[in-house]
Amino acid sequence: MSDLEPEDLWPVEPSEAVQDALADPKLSVELFSAIVALTVAIAEDPWLPDSTARDSAGDWRRLPVPHGRGLVEYVIDTDHHVVRLTRIIPL
Repeated sequence: MSDLEPEDLWPVEPSEAVQDALADPKLSVELFSAIVALTVAIAEDPWLPDSTARDSAGDWRRLPVPHGRGLVEYVIDTDHHVVRLTRIIPL
């Protein structure tokens, strides 16, 4: 973990769809681990260099899962200082 203070972190709230995807016993350990690692990275900096904006405001983001395992999509709520993980797209 980095030297960030707790108030610098962005809480990440998974949607129901993301919770279901992570609870699926068919989800590989590698993909599960990669998504958890991305969640930590997003909490440290939601505007990660590898992420791309899905809208003109840049609040909706898409981030590739390492090694071509898929994508995660999330929205940054700057008003409430929270990130909502909305979808996992396994490949």
